[in-house]
Amino acid sequence: MSQKTSRLLMMWIPLAGFVILVGYLMGTDHRFHLFQALPLLFLAACPLMHFFMHRHHGGHGDKANKE
Repeated sequence: MSQKTSRLLMMWIPLAGFVILVGYLMGTDHRFHLFQALPLLFLAACPLMHFFMHRHHGGHGDKANKE
């Protein structure tokens, strides 16, 4: 394993564990707060999905379509 790969693993494995732990605690102890945030998370997901899904198709100024 290269040094770069081991550094990435040293960073992402604890981060993934932290996210899993926080998700579990939010789901069990703070369920009411999680349900309160769901409409906001849904509204925030819409523009984010639009931004990330339209990233790779060339955009509105694609020169290949202009003939």
